[in-house]
Amino acid sequence: MSQLDLSNPARPDWWQFAEDCARRYHLYHRELQQTRRKTLKEDAPDGSAGTEEPLVSTPPEQPHSLLQHLSENSDVQHLPPELWEALDQEGADPHACDNAGRWLPDTDLPADKLLLLLRIAAAFGSPAAVDTQLARGAVLILHNIPASGFSSVENLLNHALLPPGWQAYDGRRQVQLNQRVTLAVPCARDGAIEQQHIDELHDLIIKGLAHSQPLWICLPDEMALPAPLVAEHCHQLALPQVDADFLIALLRRTHSRTGRIDEAAARAALPPNGQLQELSTAALSFALRAPTAKKMAQRLSQALTAAAASPPEAHAPREEITGIGRSYDTARQLVADLRLWDEGGVAWNEIPHSLLLFGLPGTGKSHLARAMGRSAGVNCVETSCAEWQAKGHLGNLLHAMRKSFDEARKNAPCILFIDEIDAISSRTSGDTHGSRYGSQVIAGLLEQMDRISRDAGIMVVGACNHPQHIDPAVLRAGRFDIKIEMPLPSKAMLQHLLAERLQDAFPEDAMLELARDCIGKTAADVDAAVRSARSEARHSGFPLDLQLLRRHLQVMVQEENHDLLYRIAIHEAGHAITSWSYGETITRISLSPSGGTIEREVPPNAGLPADFECQLYIHLAGRAAERLIFETVSAGAGGGATSDLAKAARMVLAMDFELGLGAFGNGWFGPQDPAQLAEPDRKRLREKLDYAEDHVRALLYPHQQLLKDMAADLVQKREFDTKAVRSWLRDVPRKNGPEPVLDQ
Repeated sequence: MSQLDLSNPARPDWWQFAEDCARRYHLYHRELQQTRRKTLKEDAPDGSAGTEEPLVSTPPEQPHSLLQHLSENSDVQHLPPELWEALDQEGADPHACDNAGRWLPDTDLPADKLLLLLRIAAAFGSPAAVDTQLARGAVLILHNIPASGFSSVENLLNHALLPPGWQAYDGRRQVQLNQRVTLAVPCARDGAIEQQHIDELHDLIIKGLAHSQPLWICLPDEMALPAPLVAEHCHQLALPQVDADFLIALLRRTHSRTGRIDEAAARAALPPNGQLQELSTAALSFALRAPTAKKMAQRLSQALTAAAASPPEAHAPREEITGIGRSYDTARQLVADLRLWDEGGVAWNEIPHSLLLFGLPGTGKSHLARAMGRSAGVNCVETSCAEWQAKGHLGNLLHAMRKSFDEARKNAPCILFIDEIDAISSRTSGDTHGSRYGSQVIAGLLEQMDRISRDAGIMVVGACNHPQHIDPAVLRAGRFDIKIEMPLPSKAMLQHLLAERLQDAFPEDAMLELARDCIGKTAADVDAAVRSARSEARHSGFPLDLQLLRRHLQVMVQEENHDLLYRIAIHEAGHAITSWSYGETITRISLSPSGGTIEREVPPNAGLPADFECQLYIHLAGRAAERLIFETVSAGAGGGATSDLAKAARMVLAMDFELGLGAFGNGWFGPQDPAQLAEPDRKRLREKLDYAEDHVRALLYPHQQLLKDMAADLVQKREFDTKAVRSWLRDVPRKNGPEPVLDQ
């Protein structure tokens, strides 16, 4: 087509059918949004009233005659000349504007799904072609469907392409309807189809062939069915590649109120069709954020031209490590070392060979280990102690262990990831049951770790929840060079996680507030909630919104108990002031409805009675702050073996019975079980804890207003970093340790 023809282009054969399908999809989404607004307005108690989708989509409405006329006549100026010119000079698109000067439609369509619909409609070309594939016994194979679109096919067919009365169902569901299309669609994980999903697809096809209803099989472009499953009478259609016509049809729905756009300008700005075939969902989504069709085309052309100008070999391996924090920084550093070694820039004995990640369940240890392999562009061999133990008796376990290490050697350079490494016991645990078995397992692991440390190109990454359960010989340098804790995500990390998972679906200020309310949750919590919310939105037909996301994250604003949050904040502020007073560095304080945490660095000490007393005061400072401000205490300082009260009690008992610093002088009687103490020992323990709480309450007494102000700000912000803590505590005198260097 020449440049002179751009104002009145010839339409492809599929155009009218695709337009009708797009119009039906537009009406469907408009009805959904109206229903959603009505539901929210009525504030249905269960949050679900009015959300049901009709089983069969309604036939398309007849468009308004003026809009129909405008959409079919691209050169008609329906606005006064002065308004038309003013809109054009302002950068708007007068072709797309209604009589009020608005050009963006009031219904926000998911562009990636609409583009897929247009391609499916183009593959059929007409309603008659669809009817042919609805005949009894028909088998249709649709090729070239992107893996990201598999989950949308059923919805698109039901609400935009199939004639009224027909319904498509995924073959995994048992549905008995006469006018039913059975869909055989493969599952995709992270954009890829695994072998188990291919086998499942074959099973779905065989089940679908067992009855007479039409069977439609959806396949990506790189996948073909085995010959026995492809008979000559099966009809096959291939979705055409994306070209300028598809994008123009798309833009007429996403960037126009009249069903038309400045098509000549948009076509002139679009990149060549050859480049459009490389169009990714991310590039399309970014370009569609432009306000007009012309600007969208310009943005898309710039992005694709820049990508085409860079040769593939010029790019470093795709960076997968996107987290924030010390553990992520260390992982990035190790990946950079591995790349540098692979390029010959450094000797293997000059870089760390191993990393142990430890922390609470769900903090992202396994995810980070896998991301290291992807980021470095090397193989990643995954195993776990549980996988070894599942093989059976000791001989089988050791054989499985050796096999994992041998596989890493064959795949070098690679990252060997050993999960749940704390499942191997420690020889110093004191547990004599099965000690010989455990010692042999540990000896086998030590042997393999030593051997592989001499093999260049294999980086060992371990992950566990309880590093204190691991034998010290396993943890020593040379076997695990670097050991890093992965704490609960900070507010910045949570905001990063949400932005990464939601891909700019919500404004930045909303994401920041959501991250604040998610403090205390793990990365796994966030991932699971986002997946669950997307699933509900997908099946209900509504777009994902903040209210739905908050419900799945369990951070509904109206359900927050501010009195509880304030009490927890007072508790943590008490710890912070006392810790600061005794010369410690506080790196982070966080607050959530489930509790607060304080991360602090304890300076080295000589182990004198005064040093232990300082720690005792710090452990009981939260309880003392509560009593000082509220005149009552909560159970927040007590509970499990890691609670403040438990730590304080163990410290007092250790001073008396193990460290030679208490009531029994030089006597050593070993660790004591508080539940088994004699009454005199219980009385002495109570008195020491009471005295310590009284002491720290007196220390906090002059700082009551600071406690209240600091707690109120913590409730508002939910997190303080090192700089914020210093700002609050810079005027509090320090009894111990150096004065901090305060930020200017």
